[in-house]
This record gives sequence, C-alpha cells and structure tokens, in this order.
Amino acid sequence: MRRNIIISLSIAISIIALSLSISAQEISSSNTDIKINKTDNFYTVEETINLDGTSDNIIEIIDFWIQDGAQDVTIYVNSENIDYDVSDNIYTANISELEIKENSQPTITINYKLNLENNIFQKEIVRDTKSFKLTFDEKILQTSTELISATSISLYLYEPLEAESDLNMYLIIGIVILLVLLIIVIISKTRKPKPTKTKKGVIESEELLSTKKTLLMSILKDVEKKHRSKDISDDTYHKLKNHYKNEAVETMKKLEDMGSKVR
Repeated sequence: MRRNIIISLSIAISIIALSLSISAQEISSSNTDIKINKTDNFYTVEETINLDGTSDNIIEIIDFWIQDGAQDVTIYVNSENIDYDVSDNIYTANISELEIKENSQPTITINYKLNLENNIFQKEIVRDTKSFKLTFDEKILQTSTELISATSISLYLYEPLEAESDLNMYLIIGIVILLVLLIIVIISKTRKPKPTKTKKGVIESEELLSTKKTLLMSILKDVEKKHRSKDISDDTYHKLKNHYKNEAVETMKKLEDMGSKVR
C-alpha cells in the first residue's frame, strides 16, 4: 500500500514538473533591446525585454541573467518596480501579485551600472528570443535574430568615437605625406623647367618613391600594433590596412618599373 502511494506521488510530482516546464517554455521574448552608455564613472545599462506568451496563465516566477559586478539593479514589469532574489547571476522575481498573463506581452525594464574597468559586456539568454539588439553610446554593436535559450553573448565595449578619430588621424597623416611629396615634385620641376631623362633624375625619383614606401610601411606597422592592442576596432583596422597597403603596392610597382628602365 505504501509503495503504491509513493509511486502515485512520484507520478503526480512528475506530471506537475512537466506541466510547469511546458508552461515556462511558452514564454519567450519577442524583442530584447540593450542600451549601454559610458559616463565619467561607470557604464549605465538599460535592458528592455518584451515577453511573448501563448496562454492566458498568470506569470508567477520570472528569471533574468545579469553579469558579475552589476550595481544598483532595478527591475520593472510594466513600469511596476518589483523585488527580486539573487543567486549567482540569476535574478528571480515573484510577480504573481501583478496578475500578468503570459499572452499579454508585458514589458520588462532592467537598469544597472557596471564598473569602467569591466569593458567586456556579457549576457546569457534565458529564454528564446526572436530579436536582439545591443547599442553602445548609440552605436549598434550587435543585432541577432532567433536566439535560443542558453545562448551566451560577449562583446568588447570599444570607443566608437575614438576609433573614428583614429581613422581620421591616419587619413590626415596620409594626405600630409602625399602633399609633401607633391610639393617636392613641384619644386623640383620649377627649378628645372626642361628636365632631361638623365640617370641622376631617375635616382632622385627613386629616392622620392623609396621615402614614400618607407613612410607607408611604417604607418602599416603602427596600424597593426594598435589593432593587436585593441586601440582600434576591426572595421577601422581593415579600412586603414587596405588603404595604405594599396598605396604601398602602387609605390613598389613604380619603383620596379623605374629600375627596369635604368637597366
């Protein structure tokens, strides 16, 4: 008799657990929008999550994942500030008193701060998410669709404005180099109105191109060094590398053509 009761209780518990699991799976996220901004003292993070349920059951327990080091965490459900418990990185809230139905598409807003030293943003998706977007200082770092639960995201919070200024700086340096070379050529032609194709003239041109090649190779090495130290983004690095590499290749071709003419 006792054995039958134990078996019956085990079956009942299994059925309840299964039904809770199915119910939990019915709640997904139609949209997750994370905005990060840098201040003088910390990063501010605002997560906006739109839940998407399929039943009219009341939501009782809801979980969120927030990375280590988060400070001043506040969670709102439909603009209602709620209490929560924390275990590791999981923030759990009981919102049964709000009587929010799964299919009512409630909006969750989470605000917190991160130390500036922690420039890696991490997020683990705790429910299936149809659309995900993350912006840093109003610049989009990542957009994704159809993310499944347990997906992990890790992004380096680089400085978009600084990267753009680095790009502008290298372009300005390149323009200055070309202007200097142009001035040298103009001065050379002004002093010799009727230049002849002497060996000396060829040597002077080779020196000019060799100088340009040396400067371009130096810039390429500097760009490579800044990219390895993460001072510039991948996008900026590829733009700069392609630009100055093309300039260097063109310069070396001119040197080769000039050498073959001399021989």
